Amino acid sequence: MKKHFLYILLFLLVALHTKATNLVIEVKEDHTNIVLENAIVSYTQNKLQYAFPVPLNGKVVLKNIVYPIKVKVQSLGYESITRTIKAKDITSLHGDDYLLVQLKKMNVQLNELVVTAQTTPQLAKQSIYKVNSFNSTQIAQRGAVSVNDVLSYEVNHFISNDNLLGSSVSIGGIGGQNVKVLVNGVPIMGRENGNIDLGQLSVNNIKRIEMIQGPMSVIYGSNALGGVINIITKTPQKKMAFGIRSYTESIGKYNFFGDMSLHKKKHQVQVSLSRNFFQGWTPEDSVDRYQLWKPKTQYASDLQYNYENKKTKLNYYSSYLYEKITNKGVPIVNPYDGYAFDEYYKTQRIINSLGLNYVLSTKEQLSFSNSYSIYKRTKNRFRKDLVSLEQFETHGIGDQDTTRFDDINARGTLSSKRIRNTDVLLGYEYTYELGKSYKLADDEQSMSDIGVFASATYTHKKISVQPSCRMTYSNRFNKATTPALHLKYDLNDKTQIRASYARGFRAPTLKEMYLQFVDQNHTIIGNPELKPEIGDHLEFGIEHQAKLAHATLSIGLNAYANAITNLITLAIYNNHGVLRQYANIQEYQNGILNVQAKYASSRLKFNTAMGCILVNKSETLPQHVILEISPNLSYWFKSINTTFNFNYKFNSKQPVLTVDQQFLYTSALHIANASLQKSFFKKSLALQVGVKNLFNLQNTPLSGAVDLQSGGHTSASGMQLFPERSLFMDIQYHF
Repeated sequence: MKKHFLYILLFLLVALHTKATNLVIEVKEDHTNIVLENAIVSYTQNKLQYAFPVPLNGKVVLKNIVYPIKVKVQSLGYESITRTIKAKDITSLHGDDYLLVQLKKMNVQLNELVVTAQTTPQLAKQSIYKVNSFNSTQIAQRGAVSVNDVLSYEVNHFISNDNLLGSSVSIGGIGGQNVKVLVNGVPIMGRENGNIDLGQLSVNNIKRIEMIQGPMSVIYGSNALGGVINIITKTPQKKMAFGIRSYTESIGKYNFFGDMSLHKKKHQVQVSLSRNFFQGWTPEDSVDRYQLWKPKTQYASDLQYNYENKKTKLNYYSSYLYEKITNKGVPIVNPYDGYAFDEYYKTQRIINSLGLNYVLSTKEQLSFSNSYSIYKRTKNRFRKDLVSLEQFETHGIGDQDTTRFDDINARGTLSSKRIRNTDVLLGYEYTYELGKSYKLADDEQSMSDIGVFASATYTHKKISVQPSCRMTYSNRFNKATTPALHLKYDLNDKTQIRASYARGFRAPTLKEMYLQFVDQNHTIIGNPELKPEIGDHLEFGIEHQAKLAHATLSIGLNAYANAITNLITLAIYNNHGVLRQYANIQEYQNGILNVQAKYASSRLKFNTAMGCILVNKSETLPQHVILEISPNLSYWFKSINTTFNFNYKFNSKQPVLTVDQQFLYTSALHIANASLQKSFFKKSLALQVGVKNLFNLQNTPLSGAVDLQSGGHTSASGMQLFPERSLFMDIQYHF
């Protein structure tokens, strides 16, 4: 009898110990205790695997759990945790078992996903292309208002500013006319002097910026000979969210931004509105009324809708930009009246795009992207009476002008993994551009082309090989073929070697072929006989990531060589200094060497890079060397929960080619900013204060000129760079 009683007691104890129960796991960030609602909790029980996304309250309930149980918790941007949970590890909460899991932020975003030029999103270190990216945290640390503020501190990226044409970027010594700028993979149109104005692209809605240096003509067609900048916008993550941002700068900038997003089951909607205002700035000793840096007002809005089910992702994106630049003239006063000539430049850009991803099977996927864009720029010149304040349109040549460009872009791809160890991409892209302006021959011109492209990425153990090719058929040019070959070799899981050859091309624009621009100071005519630019690009790079005791370290070396034939430039026409025509006259070659290092711990994030560009002598350029150094750091003071940011870039003398064919050099340039960031109320409120243009660099003399027509001389002229040193304050609130 006693023996049976002991068996029953033992059975009850075992049954009690193995009784199924509910386990509540709450997931938070390590040092801030912020809920991580995007985390994934997975576990295995009875040989079955389960995975649950963490809901908005941060708590996921695992039902009918029998201890011990092995649980894995992971979230993008955080170090994952795998633990074996025993009964002694848990506490009680409202009758259920409870466990708090805290994830640490990754020191370096080595595992960040990239999408630019990829068949499907993948880890940056796994990409066969060298992709540089900036997330929203890094963008904020630079005190950025627009995309040009982000890229100003990047090696191999030189940002120039024009009061009327805006900001432009050159990558690796190759001008902005050869850099393709995308938003969510859709081309942005509206080039002035060949460049997209990066100052018109606000960072308020940006989740990440991805950049690839070197020709991407196989994937993205014309204008991608120098590289690609892809702006990826944010998508709603919460059921309902609102946000506002106020930015003020002491030189007269007052910006305001607001957005709202909804996320319900398969539907996501996001709307944003912004107003950026700059009252203009001029040195104190300048003439009244006339301003060196022109007043500018921008209004922008964005609408994004996403629908997603098991096989289909549908995305609609629409954006609108209105910009007005005021150029007030110098007062002209005589005994009889006082007047001035004022100019107004108004820009409107509308982008509408519709994207569709459809999963055919576990191995095939279709993707379509279609967009229609409108770009309109108006110039009006007035004679303004400074007494009565009445103004009247002037009727000189070039005083009044409206230019409009309409652009259609249709793109489709099929990606397949049906062949073993091989990712195949097949695609097409159709573009149509229509330009209307009195400055174009016959007041209206159009151009269209269709490209078909294919690539195959074969991976075997540690090596990946990707041959690719694009055939472009244009209604104005001969068929163009752009091949590329990319290689990647993993020495181990921490070290990658990349090498590639790519051919790029850029078709002449409608303006370059048909422009007939005449004003009081210039006569510029297009050339319908222009040939497309052709570029050859070689690249080699090695990267290594190391995990230290309490930090991570990433170092890399990259070397590039570029050779461009038929480079399009403005040439003096028949030795007449004022009359100019676009022509294929320049052979351009350069070599680039970059070294970069990134160090990150829980408190300190530091990256530094050094770049050297050697430009060979050509018909319009003497041989010269450009040196760049860019250290950037961010340090978190835990005791006061405040982050200090410092960004700096040194540029050796920069080359400038003037309109009268003189090759000049700037002085060495030192730019820097510094700021403090602090968050309140569980990061709902973020405050940033800082200094921009720390060294008060406003202009640089241009000297050491080489007159490409008649020999060398010097010049005392200068180039404007920035307004004066300024203080800024940025306040953001999300609720």
